[in-house]
Amino acid sequence: MAFEAIRKSSTAPEIVVEQILKKLQSGEITTGARLPSQRALAQSFGVGRSSMREALNALAVMGYLDVQQGRGTFIAQELPDATPPVSKLQAALKAGSLLDVIELRETLECKAAELAAERSESGHLRRLEQALRDMEDREEDYRRFLQADVEFHITLAEATTNQIFSEIVRFLLEKMVGHHETFKTTLISSEYRSHSIRTLKQVLACINREDGRGAAEWMREHLNAIRRELKDIL
Repeated sequence: MAFEAIRKSSTAPEIVVEQILKKLQSGEITTGARLPSQRALAQSFGVGRSSMREALNALAVMGYLDVQQGRGTFIAQELPDATPPVSKLQAALKAGSLLDVIELRETLECKAAELAAERSESGHLRRLEQALRDMEDREEDYRRFLQADVEFHITLAEATTNQIFSEIVRFLLEKMVGHHETFKTTLISSEYRSHSIRTLKQVLACINREDGRGAAEWMREHLNAIRRELKDIL
């Protein structure tokens, strides 16, 4: 049962947990298997025994290990789902429809627009303005238009100053654009592109005057336009 040595710059217990979960997913470690002693595991990972103990305790609490006093530590016979949350989200995006993704984006990005009206700083506003100018300049080139559109939405999420919020929105946008050719084709419509610019200008205007409710409503209208385009072609 071989493991990779931990880099000193890594958070040792977290990486130990990650490596063991990966081996469970791959089937390299099977349910019911007995783990080596803490000392042997610590040497294998290249970490201290305290870090190893912390990792094993975490795995036991999570339900992956069965610690039997006097017998040793075993992989639990029935395991919880070891799939990382990001992998689950990727699978859901692949299986779900584009309309499902738009519905999720509406929930997230309308709130992002509202929060941006309360929390955005001058740097965010400058980037939003630049993204809109780029959208106008690239209106005849839908692929470059899409890049500017995505930049607007990512910047808006960052303007919430909530890192988790912004990372989720970024992830959704990157996966949606990168893996769904259908989404790209909706931007061929010049009418949609013009409407997109108009609605996002209104979002920014509301943010500038700290009108969170207005920003959320205009973002909803913007996303509804995408929904209408998709319904026409799906």
